[in-house]
Order: sequence, then structure tokens, then C-alpha cells
Amino acid sequence: MGCALALMVGCSKAPEEKQTAPTGNLAVATIQLSTLKCKTCVKTINAALASVDGVENSEIDLEKKNVTVKFIPAKLDVSKIELAISKAGYDANNVRRDSAAYENLAECCK
Repeated sequence: MGCALALMVGCSKAPEEKQTAPTGNLAVATIQLSTLKCKTCVKTINAALASVDGVENSEIDLEKKNVTVKFIPAKLDVSKIELAISKAGYDANNVRRDSAAYENLAECCK
């Protein structure tokens, strides 16, 4: 728990955004993360996305409050990516965060 507290960083907010574009065998989606606040949030969301079968890469922009995800469209779609982020405790585009997961987040992420 002490390590997680050492990674805390300040918070800010940004407008919503959503895009999807194919690139070869991969699709790319940009998902707005309106409840993203700090580097601990970034680690939590990246870990959640890394566990989703079909996600090849994710890059979170803390300042813009979004994530760009490269994924295999034959395995999943944007709604499943949004759901994975929601289950980690964060809003993803218009998908609201899971309240139980949110309660388990570090204080800096609330």
C-alpha cells in the first residue's frame, strides 16, 4: 500500500472523445477517460486492458484524459474495451464506472 501512495500525482479534467479506425489487422480506438486523475489510475487501466484478450497495445494520455487502444477486431470491439475499463473503476466514454471497483481504488484516484 505504501508504494501505491508514493506514485500519486495531481488531477485534472478534459472533454469526451471517441474514435475507431482500422490499421491492417488491427483496429484503433480512442476512448475518453473522464475520471482519470493520476499515474496510479494509468497503471490500473493499463493493467486492466493488458488482461483483455485481443488488446495489442494501449497508450494513455494523462493530460488529454484518453487512451488509444490497438486491438484485434475479430476478438473484441470498443464496447468490450469500455466495459473492461469500467470494471476497473473508471468511466470509459459514456460507460459509467463500476461502483464497487471504484470504491477499491486508491484514494488519489477518487
